[in-house]
Amino acid sequence: MANKFTKTVKNAERGVNLSRKLKLRHKLSGALALLLLLLFSCAFFVWWQEYDFKGSYWEAVWSVLFTLIGQGEFATRPGTFSGRIIVFLLSIFGVALFGVVFAEVLQRLINSRIKALLGEMMGISTCKYEGHVLLCGWNGRGPYLVKELLAAGRDVAVIASERPKDLNSEVFFVQGNPSEHEALRKGGVENAQGAIILGDPVFGNDDSHTILTGLALESIAPDVYTVIELHDPQNERYARYAHVDDILYTDSLIADITAMCTHNEGISAFIRDILSTSDQGHSFASFDAPKEFAGRKIQELFDYFKKHDALPIGILTPPEGPEVPVSEWNSIVNPSLDTIATLPMKVVCIVKDNYIN
Repeated sequence: MANKFTKTVKNAERGVNLSRKLKLRHKLSGALALLLLLLFSCAFFVWWQEYDFKGSYWEAVWSVLFTLIGQGEFATRPGTFSGRIIVFLLSIFGVALFGVVFAEVLQRLINSRIKALLGEMMGISTCKYEGHVLLCGWNGRGPYLVKELLAAGRDVAVIASERPKDLNSEVFFVQGNPSEHEALRKGGVENAQGAIILGDPVFGNDDSHTILTGLALESIAPDVYTVIELHDPQNERYARYAHVDDILYTDSLIADITAMCTHNEGISAFIRDILSTSDQGHSFASFDAPKEFAGRKIQELFDYFKKHDALPIGILTPPEGPEVPVSEWNSIVNPSLDTIATLPMKVVCIVKDNYIN
């Protein structure tokens, strides 16, 4: 068996070399047509000379195919002089044509894959993900965001001026300016579930670039949930003009957590557990209050979530007046259990990282 396989490989190699001499290598369609013509014509003669039109024509085709790889009874012991000529033709021209087709198809597959990989590495390809999270810009918090999102089972794409060092190979990278429409479209923004706009260290504490990115993103994909990182609270009104869904002040948030850890010994481990989804611990999650709890007490609503392995800690309710994004709803931590639930309402809970509602 091993000897036959070696012989087949050598014959294919000879065929490839012959095809190069005949300059057929890059004419796949022509080589394929010639190969099929040779196979089906030889199969007809085998059916005629060897089988005397007995049995099925496709059995003859099968015998001819096996002859190409040096297998089968007909390949080793043709019964007629015509059969020997057919085996000779297949061994020379058939194997050559087979080598042309096989080598060209394999080369095209390899080339297309290499082009795709190089395009992704260089950031010039277009992201094909759906329901992914798009990171617009890059800073020191980027690696942690990628780690958390991948741990949560999300696909991630990044748009930045240059490829970040040690960027996870599972992350799709687009090289460009995230405030430009072309770069956003290459990042698959229209098919994304969410987008995070990070402050670029090149601009320091200037929020103008992130706000401009928010405007560009919302103009293309207004339905994508967008979170923007700002340094100066005075710029919030401009970010609201961009219609982003949520705003975070990273500097003040880090300062608040640091101060909290200073005054409460051991709480840092608890905070790490809650804020991380990559440690197989717990995290925050929000859920819509079921319709059947409208007009009932918060106590009953919280008991419902506790029965489903979620620990309720607060609620989100929309303010009176015009409809606003959820990020602008009123947050109430540890509400009175006698409060009557009015919908719409979201319940904020602590759940296990692998929690399925």
